[in-house]
Amino acid sequence: MEKELILEIGTEEIPALFLKKAREDLGNTLSGKLSDKGIDFGEMEIFYTPRRISARVSGLERKQKDRTAENFGPPKYIAFDENGKPTKASLGFAKSQEVDVEKLVIARRDKGEFLCVRKTIKGKKTSSVLKEILPEVISSIPFQKSMRWGSGKLTFARPIRWIQARYDGKPVKFNVENIKSSDQSFGHRFTSPKPFRVISWENYLKDLEKKNVIVDPEKRKEIITRDMEAVLAKIGGVVKEDPELLETVVNLVEHPTVLVGKFEEKYLRLPEEVLISSMKNHQKYFPVYSEKTGKLLSSFIFVCGTPIKNKKVVIRGNERVIRARLNDAEFFFSEDTKKKISSYTEYLESMVFLSGIGSYREKVERMKTLATYMFGNPDLERAAELSKSDLATQMVFEFAELQGVMGKYYSLASGEKKAIANAIEEQYMPLTRTSEIPRTRTGAMLSIVDKTDNICSCFIANLIPTGSSDPYALRRQTLGIIRICIEKKFDISLYKILEHNIKLVLESIDVQKNLNGESSEQKLKENILAFFSERFRNFLVESGYDRNIVDSVTSAGFDNPLDAYNRINALGKFAKSRDFEVLATGFKRIFNIAKNKPSSPFDKELLKQKEEKDLYRAFTRTQTEVLKRISSSKKATSQRDYLSSLESIKTLAGPIDRFFDAVMVMDKNRKTRNNRLALLNEIKNLFFMIADFSKI
Repeated sequence: MEKELILEIGTEEIPALFLKKAREDLGNTLSGKLSDKGIDFGEMEIFYTPRRISARVSGLERKQKDRTAENFGPPKYIAFDENGKPTKASLGFAKSQEVDVEKLVIARRDKGEFLCVRKTIKGKKTSSVLKEILPEVISSIPFQKSMRWGSGKLTFARPIRWIQARYDGKPVKFNVENIKSSDQSFGHRFTSPKPFRVISWENYLKDLEKKNVIVDPEKRKEIITRDMEAVLAKIGGVVKEDPELLETVVNLVEHPTVLVGKFEEKYLRLPEEVLISSMKNHQKYFPVYSEKTGKLLSSFIFVCGTPIKNKKVVIRGNERVIRARLNDAEFFFSEDTKKKISSYTEYLESMVFLSGIGSYREKVERMKTLATYMFGNPDLERAAELSKSDLATQMVFEFAELQGVMGKYYSLASGEKKAIANAIEEQYMPLTRTSEIPRTRTGAMLSIVDKTDNICSCFIANLIPTGSSDPYALRRQTLGIIRICIEKKFDISLYKILEHNIKLVLESIDVQKNLNGESSEQKLKENILAFFSERFRNFLVESGYDRNIVDSVTSAGFDNPLDAYNRINALGKFAKSRDFEVLATGFKRIFNIAKNKPSSPFDKELLKQKEEKDLYRAFTRTQTEVLKRISSSKKATSQRDYLSSLESIKTLAGPIDRFFDAVMVMDKNRKTRNNRLALLNEIKNLFFMIADFSKI
């Protein structure tokens, strides 16, 4: 097809998780390069399979746009003498640019007027430009993990085996190291390995389908979904919606074939999570549930990436694989339950939690102590004691993703309370930024304790997230604590629990070695609290809250996530009232005058003018009302009424305005001046109990 670019990068199997981002990166890089080179194009579409990434650009103009280049020379005052004649500087510049001096013009820049020569640069043919940019595009696609092969320096997700490039009906010839491009592609590696010539995008797609490759991932998804529904209808089953697993399977195959297998019903006696993990996480199978009862069936659906002649042979092979896995799981479960879960705690002594921080046994002891300090709940303390015991079991050693889950089952089998067993399972929740938080209150408490210890330990060990890396998922765990505090209405001081937990960690390690240059525990606490504050800000803004409102509240103080959340909600509602702007303006006047000024003790006997006396009386009345509604020593966080407190503070707007209209704050008399500043500081501090209004 005319003005059509077709690019295909053929590789060995690229990991399924890499492909979606590779598609985005190829599109962004290719479109960026074409735009930078001044080549207009129409639409771009990018498809992929495990063994190829294919791009098609339509309407790609045959030639770059002509452009005007400006080369600047000496300043005008140097270029001409007092008579306006060109100097040697002008003549030298003209000669260097290979133009007559008469062709030079004066052009203005930021720093004045300069000599300039303007040249029209004719655009190159697109076919020539593509030879330059396509190797750059291919070699600059980033991957989570890349590799080298052979003796070259090129890195890619997996070794590149061929490159097909064709523009405007002709091959685009270039090299990427020792790989030469051509107009040839390849079909399915097992059923159609011979090369074929690419003529157009339409024919490319058709030819690949004939050769058992469906390059469009959406089409593969449609086929899998359609065929799965047909299979399920025959066996009376359903699969639970799982977009992540479906996308992974789509990205694992070039030609999907949906099949169904079975395993012995005796394995259904195992915990359902064990069966699901064996099928889903290890084999990428879809567990099947009864359409009538919703219970797990002894069937599974799997997808092959190759056309199959004898389906029975393939089904039997997959059944043998899952049977072996389930047989191992059955053995592990049987052996693990021969002992009480508490007996596994002793093995935690030899299991390293973090290098330089200690063992899981030490972590468990810290969790028990922190749980007692924070909540004083006997069930929670027992759950903390048993929280990591399942890490020493054979099942969790083989199926690491079942940590916590097996702890629940083994606790119940050992006769522990259901509340304790559920908490052990829920300690790792939420598993993602948006997934479910712990369902039970004890589980939520244990989750906070576990995550707090993880965060403090990592900061002490200097395993702090960077812009591109967070290997210990500290951002997710921090957000998890914030969400639990808000959704479960936990009234806790982060500063106090961080202080306590940091001391617990430092008691058992070499402090100087692990503080990594931090001047004090105080600095460590401040850094972790700032990390929490930033996650809290991002979470609220992403949830739709006004950034200025969020910043004004957190700037006034962030220690209790639930309290900060309640203040944000109250201020958000109050900010919509007509009187808000008047009050905010009054606060900003106070803030601007009082900030960075030394504050001496306030003395009401030094008040002179009526307006400052009126302001003081209004302030004391309002302060009493506000403290009654929101004082942390008298009310739990959920009982603090910030909205009515703001309504009370609103009554100060008039007295503040009259004060500034009539009173000279910066009086010549030092005592009078300092006393007025002290009064303004008192008022500012009352505002700061809710928010820093200067941020709005």
